[in-house]
Amino acid sequence: MSRMKNYKFELNEEQVRRIRRVFNIYADRSGVAKPVDILEGMREAGVDEKNPMVYDLISQINSTEFRNGITFEQLVEEIEKKLADRTSEEAIDRIFQYYVENPNKQTITYEDIKRLANEVGEDMEDDQAKRIVSRIASNGKDITFDEFYTVMTKKIQL
Repeated sequence: MSRMKNYKFELNEEQVRRIRRVFNIYADRSGVAKPVDILEGMREAGVDEKNPMVYDLISQINSTEFRNGITFEQLVEEIEKKLADRTSEEAIDRIFQYYVENPNKQTITYEDIKRLANEVGEDMEDDQAKRIVSRIASNGKDITFDEFYTVMTKKIQL
């Protein structure tokens, strides 16, 4: 895998349908809705807790030039752009580097996962960290960047 490929994220039909359903509730006759209204509806529906990433994406859109109104097509395009940004190879590489303790090795071991879990206040046993690595790493011991990238870019559920 190229370390710097362009990643285009596209919502599937079901995801677009769900977004359209919420959008249509708040759109005016001209087909424009304010992101702040969409956010309020999502908060009432519990989306902020069930899928904070989607809620965060629309919050970001609310702070752009679209805060006074956005069409459905613009909303979908902005969500796809923001999801692509979050899943770009460059962004994922930055995350990967947080895990890697030995920069000469450039792989993630179970020790790296356990160390990072402990740093964020999670108590993780060796067997838990080893299970994570064994499920991802083709050799069962070390997660390569390509394997990490594959896991991180699996289809995001909306």
